[in-house]
Amino acid sequence: MMARRVILAILPLWVLAAALAVTWLPGTFSIWEKAVRLALCAPLIIYLPGCMLVDTLRIEGDTVTKGTLSVFLSFAACIFLGLLLHVAGHLDARGWVYALGLTTIAAWCLNVVLPPARPVSAIPWAWPGRRFVVFAVSMIVATSAILMARPVALERKPFHFTELWMVPKWNWTNNVVTIGVRNSEDAKTHYSLDLVLGGTLIGKMPSFELAPSSSQTFEFSVPTKMRPPVRLEAWLYKGGDRGTIYRKVWMTMDPLPSRAPTGITLQFAHPEPKNG
Repeated sequence: MMARRVILAILPLWVLAAALAVTWLPGTFSIWEKAVRLALCAPLIIYLPGCMLVDTLRIEGDTVTKGTLSVFLSFAACIFLGLLLHVAGHLDARGWVYALGLTTIAAWCLNVVLPPARPVSAIPWAWPGRRFVVFAVSMIVATSAILMARPVALERKPFHFTELWMVPKWNWTNNVVTIGVRNSEDAKTHYSLDLVLGGTLIGKMPSFELAPSSSQTFEFSVPTKMRPPVRLEAWLYKGGDRGTIYRKVWMTMDPLPSRAPTGITLQFAHPEPKNG
């Protein structure tokens, strides 16, 4: 009974400390900060949710029995919450801690509201040694599951990319094209642009920097009445590396006998090495 009172007293503070650890600690932290984060969050995965559920259900038994059920119920909660987090698109450290913390706090509230005892029979055991065997097997299975799932979980990384586009401005009667770049990478990135017409370099942009989720557009004036049709290309370089084309987009410019908006075909290509 004393242990139950202690857990009920410190549980909200523990959950709050774990939530603050994953919210405020930076992405790159020292080994000591990592140890604190692990010490606060690990009980939310392997014990606290199941412990609160066992107490809420008023399951009777000795310490080993209730501890084993707490571990199993905690992993069951992780599986169920993982499915919900995947659907919601928040399958990350912060989402896990928030979901497990809210589940634990909800069970804690029920523990406070419900009466302290309920007539539920204890789980019978045939012989005393069976308790230790079942607990040891459950811990081995749980530890093995964590070790097997850890590499796959660490390999999951969000997809980062850079967008590049080129379109004629208005209806192409002003000989101007608009080129846009959007940085959807995970960090601030340096870019530079080259404009090539029929294999000849006609424009060279100096390096510019874009923050994550930001974009920038440029306008270029180019000749239009070319015979035969030529290809206008925009080459994008990343990180100051002008030896490799990171993104390339082009459009074919057909002869325009009049100022009608015709003869434009947009095409896109994958990153490729620059030859020559």
